[in-house]
Amino acid sequence: MPRSAQTYSLRDALREQAQRELLRRKQASIKATSFPDWLREVTPEFRWDWNYIQYIQRQLQRVTDGEIRKLMIFCPPRHGKSAMSTVRYPAYRMEQNLGIRVMLGCYDQSLASLFSRQTRRIMQDRGLRGGEIRAQDEWETIGGGSFRAVGVGGGITGRGADLIIIDDPIRSREEANSERWRDKIYNWYTNDVYSRLEPGGAIILIQTRWHEDDLAGRILASPDGPNWTVIQLPAEAEADDPLGREEGAALCPERFDLPALYDIKSVMGLDYYALYQQRPMAQEGGLYKQAWFRYATAEELAELEFDYILQAWDTASSQLGDWSACVTAGVLGGDVTVLDVFKARLETPELLRAVKEQAAKWGPRMILVEDAASGIAIQQMLRRETRLPVVPVPAFRGGKLSHAQSNTPYVEGGRVRFGPGAYLTDFEHELLGFPTATHDDQVDAFTILLTRIFSIVLKRATSSDGSGRPDREPAPPTAAVDVGQRAKKQRPV
Repeated sequence: MPRSAQTYSLRDALREQAQRELLRRKQASIKATSFPDWLREVTPEFRWDWNYIQYIQRQLQRVTDGEIRKLMIFCPPRHGKSAMSTVRYPAYRMEQNLGIRVMLGCYDQSLASLFSRQTRRIMQDRGLRGGEIRAQDEWETIGGGSFRAVGVGGGITGRGADLIIIDDPIRSREEANSERWRDKIYNWYTNDVYSRLEPGGAIILIQTRWHEDDLAGRILASPDGPNWTVIQLPAEAEADDPLGREEGAALCPERFDLPALYDIKSVMGLDYYALYQQRPMAQEGGLYKQAWFRYATAEELAELEFDYILQAWDTASSQLGDWSACVTAGVLGGDVTVLDVFKARLETPELLRAVKEQAAKWGPRMILVEDAASGIAIQQMLRRETRLPVVPVPAFRGGKLSHAQSNTPYVEGGRVRFGPGAYLTDFEHELLGFPTATHDDQVDAFTILLTRIFSIVLKRATSSDGSGRPDREPAPPTAAVDVGQRAKKQRPV
């Protein structure tokens, strides 16, 4: 071998040895550096000392230490969760271990690539980027580690990951309200993303809450839910705040004080509770407010003599799908008292039987059934097999929300009361969660009921002959059907 070649090889070997030693010392120093200290070193111009930021830092440190394997972070928009947890935390972990493989997923490829470029820039500035792959959505470190960024649905087969971060898997309200899109995200997570996690690896889900059935909600409702640590940081503090704030205090008053949050709330309406409070269902309610609810005691019901009783059904034919729900209410003058709510997942034969049983229990003047889907079949069978007073109701026009909104003045004005019963807790929960909750079958039946009742009340108030009776009053059930007569002093049985 020529002397120049020998000299070059020796010089090259010594340089590589020196670089490895420097890298070893640097990694040893990084491993001894906490994530908060590293943040202040890498980006000193940012504020990393806010209370909620430090709280998230401590939880991420627990991931680093192996104490947590699965972490969810729920935080309002524009509060720095991505800048710290999605962009810088992976860089910190890759400095600690240059062989680690990181995978990032976002609602689309453009956002994932943006975060990837920001992390890559940090690693470049730290002198740790290397390898042959240098694309914006996939790159390597000098120690053989890698970073891969994908959008929802993006191909990641054949690639393992020691750290997986999913940030903002939902782009918009339209996507959040689409069951098809929520299914797509969940299937992508279960079939593609989660199968890439290496043994002993960690996964972090960072998002604002859009829907009770969004990716976080569906994971938490699954058998894997108890395995996750959840950080929930609402913009306005609620009871048992993890940061120790007083109720109503702002999460980051330096950027979003209470007047700013109230302004956002006035513009966003119901979505504020999902995106800023991390509760897809508002505590005081969505469309319906807790403060509107009025109640009748058992003693008061015993003294009432209702003019008539009505039932309204929202039907579903599959045991695996939505619930079938029946709301029963008594009417006295212009006031309504909900007496009972029945709901179950039933196939058509069981549903038919349930309609008959609820009719026998309460003796309604009318049984309102939505004139759509399974409701049509139920109407036909009931007419063929019974003489129950079944009345078809046209399907909603203009959407469920607008239909329900037309009846809220009666609830808010105290014209509707709830009687006692086992139904009440679940019924109230669904009312308060509407329209963002997963299920709305009881709400649909309630809306059908109130629409018919108050249309009758309005007709009575404006009857042409001044008799105080509607121009067209529904006929009572015939005597051949033993389901009760026109309700006088009707009570639960």
